[in-house]
Amino acid sequence: MPDFRFLVSRFAFSSLLFLVLTSAPTMLASCALTSEEGRQFNNNSDLPNPLKAEVIGIQDGDTIELKYIYSGKKAGRRMGKNVRIRFLHINCPERSMPFYNNAKQFTSEKCFRKMVSIRHKGEFDKYGRLLGEVVLPDGKVLNKELVKKGLAVHFKKYSHDQEYAKLEIAANKQKIGIWTQPGMELGHL
Repeated sequence: MPDFRFLVSRFAFSSLLFLVLTSAPTMLASCALTSEEGRQFNNNSDLPNPLKAEVIGIQDGDTIELKYIYSGKKAGRRMGKNVRIRFLHINCPERSMPFYNNAKQFTSEKCFRKMVSIRHKGEFDKYGRLLGEVVLPDGKVLNKELVKKGLAVHFKKYSHDQEYAKLEIAANKQKIGIWTQPGMELGHL
């Protein structure tokens, strides 16, 4: 008659070995993901709104990078990378234009290494940047602050928001920032 204790213990060992080998990669991946301090991983196409994250990069006056990885298809070429935010409603001077450095520095002083909230509609531009308004820790909207200071124009090509239009007109009347330059037109850089 066979020894059933031997067969039971061999079956238990084989089952345990199978569980360890099949679940080890999942456990290791889980540990790796949770060790990424502060990063959030989101594999679906929905982003929280508002999206709250730390600003870890300033590309220029109207584009920042967040400590938040997004893997949704809408992000295009930036899928699986830190989310970049293109400020909605405004346009700041580009490199080699007057006030480029001023706008970039202002944006940096207001939000670099700070937690911000991004109000958005889940829309991305052709470069994979999420379009949104940046709400600072003090509750002010950075997009509007840039227009008020004369460091951005209301981007009328893509925005019909009347508040931004009024802010631009007020900055122009005060002749501050970019409005000190001759030949500047509302809505154009």
